[in-house]
Amino acid sequence: METQVNLKDLRAFVAVVDHGSITAAAAVLGETKGTISRRISRLEENLSIALVQRVGGRAQATSEGLSYRKRAQEALDILDNAKAEMIDQEHNPHGHLRITALQGLAKDVKLGKILGEFIEAYPEITVETLMTEKILSFREDQIDFAFRLSIGDLPDSGHKAMFLTEVELGFVASPAYLAKYGTPQHPDDLQHHRLLIPRLFGDGMAVTIQPRGEPDKAQEFDLRGHLLCQDIAFLEEAALAGGGLFLLFPQMQKQLLESGEFIRVLADWEPTHTGKFYLMYPSRPLSSKARVFKDFIQQAFGHCDDDVRKEL
Repeated sequence: METQVNLKDLRAFVAVVDHGSITAAAAVLGETKGTISRRISRLEENLSIALVQRVGGRAQATSEGLSYRKRAQEALDILDNAKAEMIDQEHNPHGHLRITALQGLAKDVKLGKILGEFIEAYPEITVETLMTEKILSFREDQIDFAFRLSIGDLPDSGHKAMFLTEVELGFVASPAYLAKYGTPQHPDDLQHHRLLIPRLFGDGMAVTIQPRGEPDKAQEFDLRGHLLCQDIAFLEEAALAGGGLFLLFPQMQKQLLESGEFIRVLADWEPTHTGKFYLMYPSRPLSSKARVFKDFIQQAFGHCDDDVRKEL
């Protein structure tokens, strides 16, 4: 038979035993004698056991009451300690977070720098970062946050997502490669070139491309990679060596473009859907350590307008 015990009744019982009278317990707990008496009676009724003997103005625990008082105090101590820990967590966030990110994107969005600044700001929070091309499960893999890229609209997953920034997709190549194999003038020409594609898109990708500013002329192209890897830095090195056309986010390689080590190709064309970078997390309430992490990431990408930094 399930027994439901009111915590206030439990505290009243412990106070009566410890102070030896209902009057003293009422004074300590700030309640009336009648309220304390009703609490004791209700607790005894729920347990079907006499816990307290009333002798004159005194109240003494029965033998069963003494045994129950010990267990009751242990339970109250556990609850009080848990409450204290929660209060401390709110004022001093600490603990462990597990996050995941697509391996190739971590460098480009300077995730290492951002996380370094986070643990400097919150030294009592440890962060485990899983770099992988796999989409890990929040529940099965015990993930707290995931940095993810979506081409076009983010699919409905039941999770929350905070938009961080847009990333423009485009092709670049080394001057040596273009000098040897020519510069593509139309997306149709891509099929005649070696393509270096991050594995985060699978073996290739179907992308809708349009002449810049002309969405009515958009066309879909199925691009297959000749060299695939989840590590964008590796593909970048291959492209600099003349390995082929490199699909990347040009605004994140500004220095290489300005130095002339890379040349943007098909500059008059643009993807119909830009890449969107999100911080995703489960829809359950966030702990204080998770809350400060989310807020920190939001501020790190603070150049985004407030009206586009939203939860889906």
